[in-house]
Amino acid sequence: MKEENEINNQPETVAASAERRSFWKSFKGDKVIWRIVIALSIVSLLAIYSSTGAMAYLKGQTTFGYLIKQLIFVLASMFVVYVAHNISIIWYRRLAKLIFFTSIILLLLTFVVGVTLNEGSRWLRIPVIGLTFQPADIAKIGLILYIAKVFEEGGIDSFKQFFWRILTPIAVACVLILWGSTSAAILLGFSVFILLFVAGVRNSYLWKTLGIACAAIAVIVTLGYTTPYFPRIETAVNRVVTYTKGDDNTEKDKAKVFQSEQSSIAIATGGIIGKGPGNSTQRHVLPHPYSDFVYAIIIEEYGLVGGFIVLFLYLILLYRAVVIARSCTKIFPALTVLGLMMLTVFQAMINMCVAVGIFPVTGQTLPFISLGGSSLVTMGFAMGIILSISRATEERDMSKVAMKAVVEENQE
Repeated sequence: MKEENEINNQPETVAASAERRSFWKSFKGDKVIWRIVIALSIVSLLAIYSSTGAMAYLKGQTTFGYLIKQLIFVLASMFVVYVAHNISIIWYRRLAKLIFFTSIILLLLTFVVGVTLNEGSRWLRIPVIGLTFQPADIAKIGLILYIAKVFEEGGIDSFKQFFWRILTPIAVACVLILWGSTSAAILLGFSVFILLFVAGVRNSYLWKTLGIACAAIAVIVTLGYTTPYFPRIETAVNRVVTYTKGDDNTEKDKAKVFQSEQSSIAIATGGIIGKGPGNSTQRHVLPHPYSDFVYAIIIEEYGLVGGFIVLFLYLILLYRAVVIARSCTKIFPALTVLGLMMLTVFQAMINMCVAVGIFPVTGQTLPFISLGGSSLVTMGFAMGIILSISRATEERDMSKVAMKAVVEENQE
C-alpha cells in the first residue's frame, strides 16, 4: 500500500516540478537578480506596513491603505522589469541617445512647470492622472546608456573629443539634477566617474576630469551662497558642517541632527535579532521612517541579522552585474550593466550609511524598499535593462553550445 501511494504521488511531484520550471522560464536572464528583486520587494511591503503608522494617523488614513498603495507600486515595478527584460538590447542601443536627451528636456521642464516636493526635489506632474515623477531618475538611466553608446561608437582620440562628447553631457545632467537634489547629483557624478575608470579611460583624462569637477564644485558652492541659483547647496553644506561638529553643535544645530539621533536609537535598540515585525517604537518619532530611514526601522525590528541580510542582497546584485558584464562581448552592454547597477547599489549604500550615522543626511531612498512609486518604477526599468542584457548573453551561450553539439554530431 505504501509503495502504491508513492507511485500515485510521483506524477504530482513531477508535474509540480515541471510547473516550477515553466514558471521561471518566463523570467529570462539572471535568476539570482530576479530572486533578489522579488525578495527586496517583499521586504519593502513588510517595512512600509510597519513604518507608516505615524503618517497614517496624521493624515487620518490607515497603514493598510499605505500597504495596498505600496503593493500597487511594487507590482507596477515588477511589470516594468518584466516588459523591459523582454526588449532586445538592440533597441536600448538605438534609443540610448534619445532617452538621454529626452530626460534633459524633462529636467528643463521642471524649471517651468515642475512641482516641489520633499524639501526641494523637483518633480513633474502627469496631466489628467495627476501622478508625479522625478525626471532625475530617468536622466540617471539615460546618461549611463548615452555614455555606453558613445564609447561603443569610439572616435575619442583626444581630450577635446572626450570633453565635448563625454564630460559635457555628464556636466549638463549633474548640474540640472543639482538644482533639485545635491546628493543625487553627487551620486550620479561619482558613479559615472567610476564607470569611466572601468571603461579604461586614460589616467590623464581622469585627473583632468577631477580637476574640472573640483573647480566646478567651487564655483557652484560660491553661486549657492551668493545668488538665488542652486538653492540646495547651502542646505547640503550646513548638513555636512553640522554632522562634523558632532557633540559640539549648539542647541539650534542639534535640532538638525534629530533624524540621525533617532535613527541611531532605533539601531541600538534593535540588537542582534530585533524587536520583531511591527514592534518598532522609533517609527513614531523618526522623521521619514518609510523612505530615508527605512533601513533603521528594518534593523530595529529585524536586528543586525536582518540589516546584514539586506546589505548582503545589494552586494550580491553588484557581484552578479560584474559576472554579466564579464560575459558581454561588446562594450555597450558591459558598461550599461555596470553603470546601472552601480547607481542602484551605491544609492543603497548611501542610504544605509546615513541610517547608521556614517554619512550626514542626504535624502536618498533605499532602492526597491522605500515608499514611492516613480523610484520603484525607474529602478524596475534599470533592472529590466540589465536582465535584458543577461538574457541576450545566455541565449548567445546556449546557441554556441547547440552549434558545438551539431558540429560534434556531424563529425561522428
